[in-house]
Amino acid sequence: MSITFSLLKMIAGKLFKVLSDDPLEMFGEKLQGFRNSTEDTEAGLSLKTEIEVREIKDGTLIGDFYRDNIVYLGLKEGKKPAVSTSKISFFIRSLVGQTFLLILAKKRIANEIANTLSKILFMKPGTIVEARIDPEAFLEYYRRSLEETRVAFFDQVDIPSVNVLALYGEGLSDTELFKEYQTHGLLWYIVVKVRSANQIIGLTRNSVITIFSQGTQEDIVKYAFNEVIPLFKPASPPPPADILR
Repeated sequence: MSITFSLLKMIAGKLFKVLSDDPLEMFGEKLQGFRNSTEDTEAGLSLKTEIEVREIKDGTLIGDFYRDNIVYLGLKEGKKPAVSTSKISFFIRSLVGQTFLLILAKKRIANEIANTLSKILFMKPGTIVEARIDPEAFLEYYRRSLEETRVAFFDQVDIPSVNVLALYGEGLSDTELFKEYQTHGLLWYIVVKVRSANQIIGLTRNSVITIFSQGTQEDIVKYAFNEVIPLFKPASPPPPADILR
């Protein structure tokens, strides 16, 4: 599988679940060559959306999502609107009876693209959904795989008028506050040095991934597929027919 990755200071991505067992080849046929155009009436410019499927190999579909945005250029006569095209890579992988979508973009843009892909593939939103890690699996992964915690957020806090508990520092997991916060909320977000990757990575329970240290897009793809996807239990096989009677 040949993929070209660029070197970046900070890389973001988000993992989703695809609630379909359709083969990747069918996804590829629907996505390849997709084009759409809308008019920005205020700027008087046409905005295009295009999709290119690069390859399907080793259980993974690799594609690029091109989207136009309006930017304003500062000129002597004032600000002038222009079209800027961004390219966002995405990956669809089938594994352990489940299908996952990884979009290499920040959360808001990733959510928008996931909804667009759901409409293209399934004619409606809601078939591509957030990949939410079970709180116990998230905490267990943190305990066994991660070191040098820098940030820890807890949500679903039971203290009145407190929505989130946050800790910043080093070696947070060894502090009494970390242990106390576990009794009041669920671990939601961590920024840690990942032992397997030797990088500073942020991970949320809804599978938003950020690499803060220098790395490549390939690093975040490997981390998502090798470290995050295994946190989801394999899909259960359907019960025998006689049980359904």
